[in-house]
Amino acid sequence: MSRKGENIYKRKDGRWEGRYKCGFDKNGKTKYKSVYSRTYKDCKEKLNCVKSTHKKENKDIKVFLTVKELLDEWLKNVILKVKKSTVNTYTIIIRNHILPVMAQISLYKITPAFLNNFVTEKLNNGRLDGKGGLSPKTVQNIVGVLKSAFKYAEKIYGIKNPANFITIPKSNKNETETLTDLETKTIKEYCQHNYDYFALIYDLCISTGIRIGELCALQCNDIDFENRILTVRKTVQRIKNDDNFSKSKTKVIIDLPKTKNSLRKIPLPEKLLKKLKDFVSSKKSDDFIFSADGKKPLDVRTVQKKFTSVLNKCGMRKVKFHILRHTFATKWVDSGFDIKSLSEILGHSNVNITLTLYVHSSVEMKRRQINELYAA
Repeated sequence: MSRKGENIYKRKDGRWEGRYKCGFDKNGKTKYKSVYSRTYKDCKEKLNCVKSTHKKENKDIKVFLTVKELLDEWLKNVILKVKKSTVNTYTIIIRNHILPVMAQISLYKITPAFLNNFVTEKLNNGRLDGKGGLSPKTVQNIVGVLKSAFKYAEKIYGIKNPANFITIPKSNKNETETLTDLETKTIKEYCQHNYDYFALIYDLCISTGIRIGELCALQCNDIDFENRILTVRKTVQRIKNDDNFSKSKTKVIIDLPKTKNSLRKIPLPEKLLKKLKDFVSSKKSDDFIFSADGKKPLDVRTVQKKFTSVLNKCGMRKVKFHILRHTFATKWVDSGFDIKSLSEILGHSNVNITLTLYVHSSVEMKRRQINELYAA
């Protein structure tokens, strides 16, 4: 079939065929229709005419699908593409924040003004306990679901996407905390004098910046003692339990790490490697390193509670376990090591994420630099 003009072809039977888009199938693939004529000129005129008519007929198309029906369909579509924990997050957002407001509203009735009013209401009065508004970050997550769902509707049903015009609230970024040198030393000394499994956990996290979920998912075969490499392959997460017959509201799952860049190899210091080797000497290769029985991974909540207990016994401020990751990254930079290597060790997709989220010069480093500048 030879081509002449936009989507106009000459067929083997001598006729000209003009093709035009007429919608999408259930999988989101473009559907086409054709017109035919004995001459190229007639075919082009027919094609322009039918395209113009089709455009007018679909300009103000009304999709009577409700928001709930759209979200159900969209969720079935994305469930194959994202992690279990992500689907769980989407489900909670939809159930708690979106459906109570717009479940039975038809898509064609959803306007940009309606969605912006919805966002404003969530910021002012969105908390489920009725005590004020949601944080900008939480509202951003809700908006993300709406944008993705309406983009899907735009692709499948050809509607105008009202979510394109949502005003997204800016989140107030708190300054990232790190442990001071004194705090790091205090915790280390306490762990050395009260040795249990947490002493090794603290040493491993402050030396590698590994995430708490990745730590809990570590198995003995994730450590290559010969090449002194730790491989991050999985993560442990606690998500909402969708089993209506279970007494527990949440459950622990093992999933892939946060992103594909989180699948990584981390070099281990000699002294830490020896401690790990002694710790796993009686365990099987597929045992979880910090599990009591080796079969079930350590719960992330258990690690945070243990860390809080250590902080209390050291007379220190209460902080989240994730502060060890921030502290590792900051000390790496303070030592003058390169950012690219740090970014790969932390499992980031690019260096800018590392610089923006995790690297914060310590007060000690700033003081040293100012003194050096003053002395000069």
